[in-house]
Amino acid sequence: MPKRVCVIGAGAAGLAAAKHSIAKGLEVEVFEQTNSVGGTWVYSEQTGCHSSMYQDLKTNLPKEVMQFRDVPFQADLPSFLTHEDVLDYLQEFSRGLPINFNQTVESVERSADKWKVITHHGTGISEQLFDIVFVCNGHYFEPNNPYKENNFEGTLIHSHDYRRAKDYLDKEVIVIGAGPSGIDIALQLSATARKITLISQKATYPTLPDNITQISQHVKKVLAEGCETDDGTVIRADTIIVCTGYFYKYPFFNDDVLRVKENNQLVSPIFEHVVHAEYPDSLFFIGLNLVTITFPLFEYQVKMALAFATGGAEIPDKKVLIDYERNQIEHQKTRGLETRFYHLLQSEQWEYLARIARLGNFDEWPYMKTIENITQYLHEQRKSNVIGYKNINFKLSDDGMDYEVVRC
Repeated sequence: MPKRVCVIGAGAAGLAAAKHSIAKGLEVEVFEQTNSVGGTWVYSEQTGCHSSMYQDLKTNLPKEVMQFRDVPFQADLPSFLTHEDVLDYLQEFSRGLPINFNQTVESVERSADKWKVITHHGTGISEQLFDIVFVCNGHYFEPNNPYKENNFEGTLIHSHDYRRAKDYLDKEVIVIGAGPSGIDIALQLSATARKITLISQKATYPTLPDNITQISQHVKKVLAEGCETDDGTVIRADTIIVCTGYFYKYPFFNDDVLRVKENNQLVSPIFEHVVHAEYPDSLFFIGLNLVTITFPLFEYQVKMALAFATGGAEIPDKKVLIDYERNQIEHQKTRGLETRFYHLLQSEQWEYLARIARLGNFDEWPYMKTIENITQYLHEQRKSNVIGYKNINFKLSDDGMDYEVVRC
């Protein structure tokens, strides 16, 4: 009998895990707690829910970089997509997959040599045994808000609950954090808010709209009237939007299986951000990494995991698996990164992808070099033209191994 696979979550990572598992001849069940595929790409007017999507979001990566292998986005779409475009793509990609909607995974426990998975749904509780578990529940639903406890007299929200710029008409807004969400939200607000102050050590963009002021510092504390920075400067505001990322959260695991350390920002014990060090042939986590190309990375991670699960590649020695965490922490220190950035890849993602392809004993996707070149080109464009880089469109050569910029 084929091995049974449980996939937790029907976002992009879960769909990739399901599709590749089926291609290997495995028996698959996907459990999705909402009523649709797409995960974080499902927009909701409701706040405090699973989705961090805002109304007018456009991807910060072009479709040429985001696509699954051999499944391109529609040719007539621009390079930078709306969230509706991405959701349409994922819905099409999911056709025919065995997805159980409105089923929440309550617990995943080891039972002899199987995984006992208990799910909750409208008609009660179900219990099933699986040989393999793919954890694909995402990490954009549990906000990391270090300023949650405050005496601010205005409105303070995490970017998780930001939905539209028109809600801030004529407001004075502080945006804390200048990563992808922070700068994107600040630029959207520039069309409606009276004044935006962007506060972050990353706030060093060369050109921004006139009503955005950058302060390259940390926020020391939130006051009744606004924020105080490290040098004692006080900025007043009506609204504060905190763009400080998210926590990892796995409520269905006990601590004897999985621990989330470093203020819920390091998933342990995981080898190469994917493989559970104690259960390397049966428990896998897809999409933990930060600042990556996402969809192609998911496929690489799934392929390595399946190679370990089905005997297609040799699993490294137990000591190698266990020592990975300590070695990765030390490695990140050499990059000048604190341990809380354990899962951050960024410029190292290309070396990482090549490495897990070797570990998983599968051939690299030749198009990955084109993805790398486009990504590096965009990195420079963002730094020099953060306002307009999403107006770029790319045209691929017939063989997909080169590109040109066709409109800026």
